[in-house]
Parts: sequence; structure tokens; C-alpha cells
Amino acid sequence: MKKYFSLLSFIAIFFIGMQFSLAQEADRQDNPEVVAKQKTYELHQLLKLTGKQQGAMFDVLVDAEKNIIELNKNKVSESVEHERMKAINEKVQANFKKILTPEQFQTYQASLVTDKK
Repeated sequence: MKKYFSLLSFIAIFFIGMQFSLAQEADRQDNPEVVAKQKTYELHQLLKLTGKQQGAMFDVLVDAEKNIIELNKNKVSESVEHERMKAINEKVQANFKKILTPEQFQTYQASLVTDKK
């Protein structure tokens, strides 16, 4: 009897731990600041951003991530969702162009082309 109780306790603890880790992972994915921080870091590695540029890029990316999360929450047709995503991306591109130097922006655009392949 004691063996069964120990086994059931172990299984229960295992499932509780799994649920806890899944909840943490979901929380990280839904947090726009975490996603924006990761993207800013990747852009910094690619473009060698200054501190001021990093802050501005982070703000743009947080705003974009919040808009994307709201877009995903709303159930709209695929064509409407596509148009809204296009508008978000155009706004991000326009802001990036203001923040980055012409050379950095060219490097960024070139990286987008290679990412699509």
C-alpha cells in the first residue's frame, strides 16, 4: 500500500510541475516586453545599435507586439487580419527607418531577404 501511495504521490507531483512549467512558458510568450527584448537583442547583434537606438527599437517592438497580441485575440477574417498585420509591419518599418542609419537600414533589409529564403 505504501508503494502505491508513493507512486501516486510522485505522479501527482510530476503533473503539477509540468503544469507550472507550461504556465510559465505561456506567460513568457504572451509578454510583449520579453519578445521585444529578444528581438532588440537580435537586432543589436546584427546592426551594432547604440544605446539610444536600442531604447527606441525596444519601444517600437513593444508597441508592435502589443498590437499583434490584440490582433490575435480578435477573431476576424483572414483577409482583415492580413491587412492589419501589413499595417503593423509598415509602421514598424517606417519607425526603423527613422531610428537606424541608412547603412544599418540596408543591412536590416538585406537580413529580411535572407530570412525569407
